[in-house]
Amino acid sequence: MQQQVTSLDRQAGDQAASRAASLSLNQLAALLNISLDGANIDQRVSFTLRRVQQGMALYRAGDQFGPIYAIRSGTFKNVLLDANGSYQVLGFPMASDVLGLDGIEAQHYRTEAVALEDSEVAIIPFPRLARLGGKSGALQQFVYRLLSRQLAREHTQMWLLGSLGAESRVAAFLLILGERYARRGYSDTRFNLRMTRLDLGSFLGLTQETVSRALSRFDQAGAIQVRNKEVRILDAKRLHQIVAHARHAS
Repeated sequence: MQQQVTSLDRQAGDQAASRAASLSLNQLAALLNISLDGANIDQRVSFTLRRVQQGMALYRAGDQFGPIYAIRSGTFKNVLLDANGSYQVLGFPMASDVLGLDGIEAQHYRTEAVALEDSEVAIIPFPRLARLGGKSGALQQFVYRLLSRQLAREHTQMWLLGSLGAESRVAAFLLILGERYARRGYSDTRFNLRMTRLDLGSFLGLTQETVSRALSRFDQAGAIQVRNKEVRILDAKRLHQIVAHARHAS
């Protein structure tokens, strides 16, 4: 009898673990901050969760396009590799962001996504998402907003790299990163830089040394405090002035 109870308990535990290892469509929408009001939701629709250890690639450039991924926790770097093996960091997606949209057109991923810390993602098979979108106007808007968000991020990056000088790029990055943390319910003035100075320089179009010097100058001026990876913004107004001055100068 005891063995039977244990078996039933194990089965119940396995079912609970299975439920915990997936997200419903409503939970996915909440994670991505996209409303599904008015949508006819099939409560059976769920998306499997996958853990990605720090330093591991979720997918690599050239891999056949499969799912897109919603980041539930953690941080990644999106990297574009050229034929010579040189790399360019395109961004640092974090919780509530989506990875893999670059693979839709060519049906293979153009970049690779590497976890900067232990992370977790929801696996979203894109054909399945497209079929769901075809059944509901609200779900169709869900898909459109995912694509629009990607375009908005690329436009922000173009502004960051195209109109600002070296130090102002670093200042703008810190302010934008703080805003991103704030939208996720965290502090906008105290956070960790999960990326290396080298990766941050690659993203901003600067050398590692230039990034380090800018952070040191901001620290010495009292605008921020840097302790290894931890950054505290002490004077956001000063950082905004650095960015504004660069824009007016250009």
